Amino acid sequence: MQWSHIKTLFILSFLVLNIYLLFQFIDKQQDMDIPELEVNDLNLDEQLDQENITVSADTDFEVPELSYISSTQKEFTQTEIRELNDIDDIDAAKSVDNKLLTVEFSSPLEIPENLERGDLSDLVSPYVLNASEFSFGTWNHDLNIIVFYQNKEGYPLYLNQHAMLTFYVNDDREITHYTQTMVGDASTQGSTSLNTPKIAIGTLLHNRFLNAEEEVTDVTYGYYSRIEEEGEGTQVFAPTYKITVAEEDEENDYFVNAAESFTYPGNYTEYFTTKMFEEKYLQKLYSMSEDDEEIADDLISIIEDKIELYRSEPE
Repeated sequence: MQWSHIKTLFILSFLVLNIYLLFQFIDKQQDMDIPELEVNDLNLDEQLDQENITVSADTDFEVPELSYISSTQKEFTQTEIRELNDIDDIDAAKSVDNKLLTVEFSSPLEIPENLERGDLSDLVSPYVLNASEFSFGTWNHDLNIIVFYQNKEGYPLYLNQHAMLTFYVNDDREITHYTQTMVGDASTQGSTSLNTPKIAIGTLLHNRFLNAEEEVTDVTYGYYSRIEEEGEGTQVFAPTYKITVAEEDEENDYFVNAAESFTYPGNYTEYFTTKMFEEKYLQKLYSMSEDDEEIADDLISIIEDKIELYRSEPE
């Protein structure tokens, strides 16, 4: 009987001790509590430093108030084609579905050797429909094409085959043709809370698109198509950071969704050869060629020559 009392006393003592330790633990946790974002920022800076990753880009700019937007593809009119054909030195035509504009220079347009990007826009704008809606995107030297992106809400629509101005350059630095696609008016889809540029860089690091000894040289923002471009109906565009990462003499662009942190590598050559040329533009040009449109024949030959090395090997 005495042993039973002693055993009960031990059990009660251990129970009191456990309750005391639990409260002590909770107090310690509350004392050490700091906001989650500060921990993440601290961890990111430490990781960047440990892997010798440099961020020379400006990341302290105010994040703009961008929302998801949607738009449909524009159809070019016969009046617009006539306006272009009234310009000296060019010949314009449009695809059967009116969604691809094609232009040929009667005398190739020479690109001076030391031309700056801003001056490039000035060089081509007199020959382009709605030139003010486009801004320089990239000069892909693998394919020797110069690409301008259409702007919406004041910002570029990155890598979208339905909103792109593409100049075809020969080996003598001369523009011989261009193609143009556009989307129409955009409608916004409510307000969106956007991540900071630092969080976008952290997304690249955690997904291993940013690695040791590399440098983040530029961070800009615009829109990227949130839905795969399977059709030509309404498209949704998400606010997106374009982050440029340099490794030795090579630079790569990555597109990070500013709201949901999805990452899209900027595989420019692959995109142009498959998504744009093979899946869309060439099909429209073949249809134009069937209608005896000479511009289409010339462009088909130029594009096929440019992408021949990048076409998939037959099985």
